[in-house]
Amino acid sequence: MRILFNERGKPLEPKSIRKSIATFGSSYNRTVGAIIENSGSGINRKVFYQNVATLMPNFKMTRQGPFKGVNYFDGKAVDPKGQISVCWQEVGEKVIELRNFLDAKKKDRARVIIEIPHAEQEKVASELWQIFKKLVSLCMGKNTLGLVAASKVLFAVLPEVALPVDNTQWRAVFKTIDYGDIVRQMAAEMTEWEKRRKTKLDSCDPFRPTTLPSIYNVMAMRARP
Repeated sequence: MRILFNERGKPLEPKSIRKSIATFGSSYNRTVGAIIENSGSGINRKVFYQNVATLMPNFKMTRQGPFKGVNYFDGKAVDPKGQISVCWQEVGEKVIELRNFLDAKKKDRARVIIEIPHAEQEKVASELWQIFKKLVSLCMGKNTLGLVAASKVLFAVLPEVALPVDNTQWRAVFKTIDYGDIVRQMAAEMTEWEKRRKTKLDSCDPFRPTTLPSIYNVMAMRARP
């Protein structure tokens, strides 16, 4: 419990989380809102391409490496190296299956990761880990292991359950490369925070639409050394 709790193990104040989100950056909030809204009715090829092309430039993943040049411009996904296409071909079907599973739960999409039973959380974490491993092999570059890009592709298309993880977070915050374990930790920590604060975490986000992982990501960035 190190993201939503201080070094003494006390859950952070809701106003502290609200302030962190408000000051994190309008560009992040706009971009995350756009991918959440765009995927509101589900995932298909068009939504997959658009969301990845929208998110990756904002996360500075398009200056070099496999996603170099990717952008969303004039209503179209720009994919000069065919990187989004490769990702879609490899994991698109599994992403759709997982989204359909979540939709069938009839839960609040913003909160679904902690509102489904623990056994179903385990299924989601396991499925994300399997998809993540396929993406990593596709996102490797000359100077990258692909971990960061893979996590951000997942967040772009499944923002209700996936978490984008940057280099410092892999090394110094989560200290694991098991993406499934990171998702499990995220769900457990958010559940514990709400239990102890008697407050819904999504009520701390002044922007809409939102998801719990998008909030947790802001706090995980704040927790970096």
